[in-house]
Amino acid sequence: MNLAKQCEEGRIGIDEFIQFALCKRPMRTHVLKEGDYVVMPDPLPRAQLLIEQVARIDYPEPGDFQTDKGTTGPISGNVFVKLNSPSIYPLPALLEGDRMDRGRGSVYDSVNRYLERTRRLN
Repeated sequence: MNLAKQCEEGRIGIDEFIQFALCKRPMRTHVLKEGDYVVMPDPLPRAQLLIEQVARIDYPEPGDFQTDKGTTGPISGNVFVKLNSPSIYPLPALLEGDRMDRGRGSVYDSVNRYLERTRRLN
């Protein structure tokens, strides 16, 4: 899996995200910087997640972010991927907002629905 390439392309398969997330201990968002990536659920019922690069932090208000594609949202409750930071080991890193939203519309909700569908197939 080439996580950097998938971040650039703007999407990652849920199964690949699960493989990445399972081998990472989530870090808190205090290390979040511009240039990191936010992982978001795909509004279409596909087995993938969307990824956008964080362009601004504390915009439009403190505690929020804006992506290079104009998406805004709160830092708290979102999932981020940090790729290139020599101060963090191991790389890449998984970052989680302090109050992770595990309800409908969250990344974890998408992962849970995907796992439920694949379990039914087996």
